[in-house]
Amino acid sequence: MFDKNISEETRSNIAKRRGNNIKTLFGLPYKPDIDGEDFVVLGVPYDTSVTNRTGCRFGPRAIRNAYGAGRLSYEQDNSYKVANLKGMDMGDIGVVLGYVEETMELIRESVRKVLDAGAVPIVLGGDHLIAYAELKAYSEKYGKVAMVHFDTHEDTWDYGDRIKYNHGTPFRNAIEDDILDTEHSIQVGIRSGGDTYRIKYAQDHGMKVITARELHKIGIKETCRRIKEQVGDAKVFITFDIDFLDPVYAPGTGTPMPGGFSTYEACEIIRNGLAGLDIVGFDLVEVMENYDPAGITAINAVAILKQFVILLSKKKAEQE
Repeated sequence: MFDKNISEETRSNIAKRRGNNIKTLFGLPYKPDIDGEDFVVLGVPYDTSVTNRTGCRFGPRAIRNAYGAGRLSYEQDNSYKVANLKGMDMGDIGVVLGYVEETMELIRESVRKVLDAGAVPIVLGGDHLIAYAELKAYSEKYGKVAMVHFDTHEDTWDYGDRIKYNHGTPFRNAIEDDILDTEHSIQVGIRSGGDTYRIKYAQDHGMKVITARELHKIGIKETCRRIKEQVGDAKVFITFDIDFLDPVYAPGTGTPMPGGFSTYEACEIIRNGLAGLDIVGFDLVEVMENYDPAGITAINAVAILKQFVILLSKKKAEQE
């Protein structure tokens, strides 16, 4: 036996760091029931609706396991402590792989449960179709909500009657179902190229679009101003596809596209462009660890998710 006394606190910290406990985002408590939490993390291990690479059903696991995901106490520059929020991780939704509509219903029910408990959902995808089910829940609770959508792709594809549900169609579906407040919604970072009808479709329904080329030209400050101007006082859902980042920062995703943005730029836009908005929920989607052995994508996803929580913390502090 070694002559060394190890305190229970030290043992607990070691266990958490070594992953001996259930992995949760930011080391939050894992429990099935919501009890006064400000925010609730939900995983959606689902990628039945992808059209290119597969693997984002492992996204929630990759994010929870990523370096930096073990705690939530400060920003990278240590300038802001998060101490006034109560959060929890409910684990993953029991999706039905291969059965799209059944899974969408399970997502809608789970998000609605969080909303009815008075908490803000933070959803880890999974492919981007899950946002459609989330919007169903938000619209049931609040009526139509606005959206700030960070992405390479517009996700307003039109496949006619052949394919209604895939990760390229969530916001066309939401518009067709009249559950999205398009007049206060904005898409940021679009650079998918090809047919322009997808951008035109969004714009024709009142959405603003800031393309990647335009964002690089106008800069972060003007982008933030436009986001706030478009959203105004509307209740808003924030949806972040990790391929908004350049493949240098997010190689582990399904449809990477050069010409994107750094993690720093993304965090600055979130920190400044979303501050003060009436945010009802967040998601982060399309992380694929199987295309990123170094885990860079998940690490950067965690940095972005921390900014989401910091926004909630600052908003609560202003209200107290």
